Amino acid sequence: MTPLQVALRRSLRDLGTPRAGQTLLCALSGGPDSVALVHALAVAAPRMGFRVIAAHLDHRLRPDSGQDAEFCRNLCERLGVSLHMGSADVRLRARRDAQGLESAAREERYAFLQGVALSQGAVAIAVAHTRDDQAETLLLRLLRGSGSIGLGAMRARRGLLIRPLLGVSRARVLEHLASHGLTWREDPSNADLSLLRNRVRHELLPLLEARFNPKLRRTLARTAAILAEDAALLGAQARVLYRSSARRAPAGISLELAGLRSAPTALVRHVLRVALKRAGGLRGVAAIHIERLLGLVRSKTPSGRSLPLPGGREVRFRTNRLTIARAALPRPVVAPGVPA
Repeated sequence: MTPLQVALRRSLRDLGTPRAGQTLLCALSGGPDSVALVHALAVAAPRMGFRVIAAHLDHRLRPDSGQDAEFCRNLCERLGVSLHMGSADVRLRARRDAQGLESAAREERYAFLQGVALSQGAVAIAVAHTRDDQAETLLLRLLRGSGSIGLGAMRARRGLLIRPLLGVSRARVLEHLASHGLTWREDPSNADLSLLRNRVRHELLPLLEARFNPKLRRTLARTAAILAEDAALLGAQARVLYRSSARRAPAGISLELAGLRSAPTALVRHVLRVALKRAGGLRGVAAIHIERLLGLVRSKTPSGRSLPLPGGREVRFRTNRLTIARAALPRPVVAPGVPA
């Protein structure tokens, strides 16, 4: 077995999924990482007793994207893996939701994968993020000013999603492909330096490795794992405090301020994230929003003040509570003497 296969089997055992008789869905883009993952899973499945299936979504962002789909179909036929295919108009979604193409593609992809997993009874969805991806993600989030939760980067498991190659370097992926004579598809957008992730991958990481730490990717991945463990502990404590201070409010969530003010600041940040997630989600919410909200919680006279939030929400402070709800619509201005 290649080092990648050894690491994969160890990771699946550590994750505890899939068990014998269960079905695992593998996301297959046709790129080197996902090709290595689906191949290694197809080899491991008979020996470990689970069934592996694959799914490919055509994002329709390139004229030749259909060739990626055909490549995935041929690969899965050779491996004896059932392939489920779909397509999405990512540009339409990006325009509709006023978001970038990368974000829209990710949302379409995960929605498609979850739909396939549900229809096929898969217990988990395996994606092919590697240790290199983890290092890039940590740097990206550091540049954007993320807090400890964000700097924990990608988790090995989140809901249905598992990342069994998260401890494997991209070099090991290429070794595995070469040893089995496997080819893959290259996405030209991976070389587009107008994208921040690509600049981190092709410019920043190589510079830092050459000038400061030749093992930086391993170091960053280890740091992300430590921060993720710290964030998990604070998150568990935050959910306890949230349950003791939260109650439902009209179209939102209300929190008692007294409990928040007596808690450590690091814990309060996590409680506020929990409340925001349950009152409309965290899309668009950045560290700056959490810090502004934290400042109002800590202030002596927040009553009557409000703070706008992404997603058409706002936080309103009244006496000893804060409420996260939909922002009130402005009242129409009526000219004097004109009935409303």
